[in-house]
Amino acid sequence: MRLYGAGSISTPARVVIDVFLVIAGLLIAGQAVIVAILLVNPLQPIREHFQTTTIAAVPVEVWPPEDVVRVEPGIAIARVDPWAYIRYQPASRWFVAVAAAVSFSWWACALVILLSLRRAFNNLSGGTPFPRDNIRCIRRTGLAFLGMAAVELITDAVGLCFIGATTTVAGRPVVIPWEVWLMDFPLGTILAGLAIVILAEVFRAGADLQDDQALTV
Repeated sequence: MRLYGAGSISTPARVVIDVFLVIAGLLIAGQAVIVAILLVNPLQPIREHFQTTTIAAVPVEVWPPEDVVRVEPGIAIARVDPWAYIRYQPASRWFVAVAAAVSFSWWACALVILLSLRRAFNNLSGGTPFPRDNIRCIRRTGLAFLGMAAVELITDAVGLCFIGATTTVAGRPVVIPWEVWLMDFPLGTILAGLAIVILAEVFRAGADLQDDQALTV
């Protein structure tokens, strides 16, 4: 199958992106309804569907892990780390508003990615593989990925401040294991965004050279 032009792979790819856009639109609309309800009444039972979560370390004396997990001798040694899965649900409008702003910011980046890819595939199906418009679409996609990473990093920072100021575990300050921070760090998103932005610059440089050659001829 050809990469661009009529009957190319860009046509079914555009259909797939359209499906993702519809799903994203439904999810955003559903979340907007939940946010609107909770802004009126933060204690409305629908808050069960609007929450943020984290994992914190529990002091071993609170939950002694000895004899909880056993492994056959000679096969492995099991180490049990007691972690608490903490689920925060809204009880005030400001919590709803802050969480919603973060979530909608992430979704805005996702929509930019989908719409930029759709426009790029639309150009490809028209038979023009790398026009200037496609280069701009690729650059916007990369910047949107970096925007997603920024939202996630800001969310982690704000969440850490919130947890430290409001939450204790067994009467002690919350300790979030480093493994959790490592899993949450958006390294893949950052690398993907940088790679796409660099790719866009390579295409732009190639288009500039092509324009220079055309003027020379």
